[in-house]
Amino acid sequence: MTSGLTLRPYESSDAEALSAIYRRAVFQLGPRAYRPDQVAAWLSIAPDAGMLHQIYTDGRHAIVAANGANGLIGFADLADTGHIRFLYVDPDHAGRGIGGALVNNLLEHARDARVSSVHSDASELARRVFERAGFSCVSRQEHEIAGTWIHNFLMRKRVLGAQASARRSQPKE
Repeated sequence: MTSGLTLRPYESSDAEALSAIYRRAVFQLGPRAYRPDQVAAWLSIAPDAGMLHQIYTDGRHAIVAANGANGLIGFADLADTGHIRFLYVDPDHAGRGIGGALVNNLLEHARDARVSSVHSDASELARRVFERAGFSCVSRQEHEIAGTWIHNFLMRKRVLGAQASARRSQPKE
């Protein structure tokens, strides 16, 4: 349920809370699909508040999910290239449609920005959220992080048809 959910642009004061959401989500939800050593490796690359702020002020579309009672409960972003780097929901709010609402917002932004396709390197857990939003799994990917192999999935969705995409690439007069 997404009742009372607000999606809004990232603000610099959000960085600390978003970093904490990332860590809690990986720590608490990660074990549903990954071994303890894989979760530890994933946590080893968790962005701190400073890194998140740097990433989220590079021009990408960065949004946060908030509700009145609990403050920030999720976040996601979309680069101009169509890449979704982060999609995280606080574990206390997982499974309530918040991830889907964030992805739908990113897709709407992509359409408005005339981005032809959107892609993400999705975890085993996030894969279902992307599939429900109409993404296709292109491939399973294996990555070595901190000496541990961990997998994710390259997910892609075409947002604009070929004709609209071609119009975007034509020079403006």
